[in-house]
Order: sequence, then structure tokens, then C-alpha cells
Amino acid sequence: MPSEEIKIKLFDMVLCFSRALDLMHPKISDHHLRVAYIACCIAEELGFSLTEIQNVLIAGALHDVGTASSALRLSILDHALNSYRLEHAELPEDIHNHGFEGFELMQHFPPFAQAASAIRYHHVEWDFGRGSEFAGEPVPLVASILYLADRVSVMPTAERSCLEQAAEIRAAVAADTGKWFMPEVVAAFQEASTPESFWLDVMCPHKEAIIHDRFGGHEIELNLDALHELAKVFGKIIDYRSPFTATHSSGVAAVAEMLGQRLGFSSAESKSLKIAGYLHDIGKLAVPTEILDKPEKLTREEMLVVKQHPYYTFQILSMVPGLEEINTWASLHHERLDLHGYPFRSREIPLGSRIIAVADIFTAITEDRPYRMGMDRTRSIEVLVQMVLNKAIDGEIVAVLRNNYDEFHRIRSLSQGNL
Repeated sequence: MPSEEIKIKLFDMVLCFSRALDLMHPKISDHHLRVAYIACCIAEELGFSLTEIQNVLIAGALHDVGTASSALRLSILDHALNSYRLEHAELPEDIHNHGFEGFELMQHFPPFAQAASAIRYHHVEWDFGRGSEFAGEPVPLVASILYLADRVSVMPTAERSCLEQAAEIRAAVAADTGKWFMPEVVAAFQEASTPESFWLDVMCPHKEAIIHDRFGGHEIELNLDALHELAKVFGKIIDYRSPFTATHSSGVAAVAEMLGQRLGFSSAESKSLKIAGYLHDIGKLAVPTEILDKPEKLTREEMLVVKQHPYYTFQILSMVPGLEEINTWASLHHERLDLHGYPFRSREIPLGSRIIAVADIFTAITEDRPYRMGMDRTRSIEVLVQMVLNKAIDGEIVAVLRNNYDEFHRIRSLSQGNL
């Protein structure tokens, strides 16, 4: 069982969530880590300290987190990933909006505060110095670094060797110095991108190890309380993906924690259950928004897409050493005792996973959604009891929830901002 002494590296959590963001769009794969690597190389060339480079790494790895909310935002991302020069008039909404949204999602977790400020302005052009401010606010140097790194990251193509393209890319950046890019940032990029290894690293599909070895020297460790606060941030981002489940993860987290307490889990174990609740749907970043937002019954093909999400939750969280038990609890939330769950059809379902499963179902059927009201007490208990009779979920856990229904309903509502 987890203990108060759990230590998770912030670096590992950032990289795992960065890979999760890559699932949102077929063309985004590797984009965030490319930007993170390029930006860190520029920051290193500019003489940033290891602590400052960590902030650059976080900003680069999570810079497009604000695109998670809608297909509209992903269409902007599609344009940005295919074009070095962004034609703002052709975009369906202001290119800066997703930066502002990313700032709002990240700013309240202290280790993300500086990165969030950079993400807020990561599409501001230098414009011969006028880009040092935006809407009356100063634009951080890291934002200017991110902007250049973001544009450079989309330029290499798979059709030709990256080494063949390096000179062309460097020349294009040089030509846009002053207008698009801050001159000091361009100078640092030109120096950092001189070695062939820079371009080979940019195109390497396994950049986590490269980034870790080169820029992971100042690693922040998260204890259980800090991990809980970070998981809450990630839970908000996951829920932000769809208005239909806008606060779902926070509800699951609160119910799971209380179930753990009532079933004799320690304080640390119950908090770990809450973390698993925040993270259980991280794999839904791989599910298209048109499926997540569909109020009607899903087709067989659409349901098969949805059934993939716990698998992706498992793969994403598996990247983080020390998170193994929390990962198991989170990833098995759609398994069933009768082996008719998905996607693992696991015969061994630990108590923590059974708790998350019940918390997930209870929250889903009782929360209000744009297309329907949540079930009342009588109907929701009927649903849970029938699932117990069908040998799908754990009867002991359902009994605890049923015997304390009002308290669980209140904590679920309170956690979702409904009280």
C-alpha cells in the first residue's frame, strides 16, 4: 500500500502527461517533447540555471494543454502543426486563446506557475520589440523561446533526412529575426542547432531519455500531498476535454477517498485513492471529442474507441516510477468481477480498483450533464444493486455507499461545485 513517504519525480509526471497530450491528435505525436527539447537547448545556450531550465521544460512539454477542450481548438492545432507561417485570418478562433486557457488550468499549482505564464503568451510574435508586451502585460522571455521552438518543431519532415533540412530551417529562422522572433533567442537557437546531434535528437522518437539525461539534473520530488495537488490539475485538464463530463474526475476522486476511509484504508491510502480518481480517465485524451460529446447512444465502432481509454491510462501512468499501485487502481476501473469488463478482462481486481469502479459508476449516474439530469437516490441505488447481483461490482463497497448515501451524494456534489 502507498505510504506518506511516496516520492514521485515531477519530471516523470510532466513527461507522462506530455505524452498523454500527444494522444489528442494524430499529427501531434512527439510535438510537445520536440518543443520542450528545442526550448531547453535554447535556454541552456542563454545561460539559464538548472532550475530555470526545468520551468522551460514544463512549459514546452505542456504548452498546448489548452487545446484539450474542443474540436475547434484541435483544428487550430492542426493548422499550426502543418504550417510554419501561421495565417491568423484563416484560423477559426484567436490563436492566443488556448494559451490563455492553458495558463488558467496550470497557474494554481506552484511548481507550474512560471511555466503557466510562458504558456499564456507562447504565440506572441516579437514584432520588432512590440511583442515584449501583450495586452499591457510583459511577455516572459520563456514565452519567446517557446514561440521559436514551437515554429521550428513543425518544420522538419519525414520525407527527407533532418540533416538535409537543417540549413534551410536555420535560414528561415534567421530571415524572420526581429519580425517573428526575438533576436537574442534566434542567436541562441543558431548556436544550439549547429551540431548535427541537435537535429537527430529533435527527430528521435524516444526523447524522454535524451531530455532526462541532459536536462533532468534538478529534479523536484513530489510527496503524497504535492502529488495530490498535481493530480487535481491533471484531473481538471482531463475533464476540460468535454462539457458533458466537466467535473467528473473530481467527483470520482472525492467519492473514492471517502469509500477508502469507510473501508479501513489509512489516510495515505485514501489520498492515493483520490489521486487514482483524478487520473483514472487520463486515457480519454485519446478519444475524439465528437464521441465524448455525443448525447445519443454510441455505435459499436464508437464504443470500441471508448473501450481503449483504460489501456491508455495504464500505458501513460506506467511511465512514472513509484506510481505503480495508483496506476493499477486507476487503470482497472472498467474491469468487472464477472470478467465482462474491459480492456484487460483481469481476473485479479484489487480492492482499490473496485473502489474506483464503484466511485466512477456512482458519480456518472448521479451527476447532472447537459443532456440529462442525474439519477435520484432510488434509481441510482437500483442500478448499483443490480450490478452487484450481476456480479459486476463489489457488493461490500456498494453496501457502504448505500448505507451512507446522503453523505456520499453531498461530497460528490460539493467536489463538483454543485453545493
